[in-house]
Amino acid sequence: MLVEVCVSSMSSIKNAVTAGADRIELCSALELGGLTPSAGFIRQALDLNILPIHCLIRPRQGHFFYSSEEITLIEQNIKNANLLGCQGVVVGMHNNKFKLDIPLLKKWKSLAGSMFITFHRAFDVLINPEESLEQLIELGFDCVLTSGQNENAIDGINNLKSWNEKFGLQINIMPGGGIGIDNCKIFKAAGLSSIHLSGSKIINPIKIPKEVNKELSFLNQPLKDSDTNILRQVVQSFKFS
Repeated sequence: MLVEVCVSSMSSIKNAVTAGADRIELCSALELGGLTPSAGFIRQALDLNILPIHCLIRPRQGHFFYSSEEITLIEQNIKNANLLGCQGVVVGMHNNKFKLDIPLLKKWKSLAGSMFITFHRAFDVLINPEESLEQLIELGFDCVLTSGQNENAIDGINNLKSWNEKFGLQINIMPGGGIGIDNCKIFKAAGLSSIHLSGSKIINPIKIPKEVNKELSFLNQPLKDSDTNILRQVVQSFKFS
């Protein structure tokens, strides 16, 4: 049983470790669904040397049909993650027909080398997901992060269970999206061996002096960190009860 925590700060990594998590998906901008973290952040996370670091490779928010320039950036970021020493990368895409681009993914798998490779929630917009799973297995992908093609994984539980029963011995089906204390046991009962979550909450804002214009929009953007207590309860429920 494995609990992966998606994080966008060093404090969140440390909280995940304290809570007993097994793996980190390293991101920036979680409020946008996660983007590629900076090289400096990747180095800091790796220097902790406490949990496997899987780096999200996503150049922008929005859909997963990428321009040639974006594809070049993705490929450079896969190479960088490998050179920096990440244990895994998390990638995803679709073509303009919302299907997999097999030659491109084959290239990305080659660039990833020996790193663990996960196909992220771009999977949830693919047409014919079972065909796509067969293709990802053939390409040598290790894991698919998916909400069962629903907004939240709990609503896609029937798809997740079905795919796991059909393909789970060949590729890890990892639920993600809206997973927390109240529902994590449902995925375990369904036979799924891993889950993905942030377990985050809004952290206390800084005190702003009266001389500063408090109406500035960037001062009012909420900051979140993965919460040790939330994660600990999920870990205990999913792995040990």
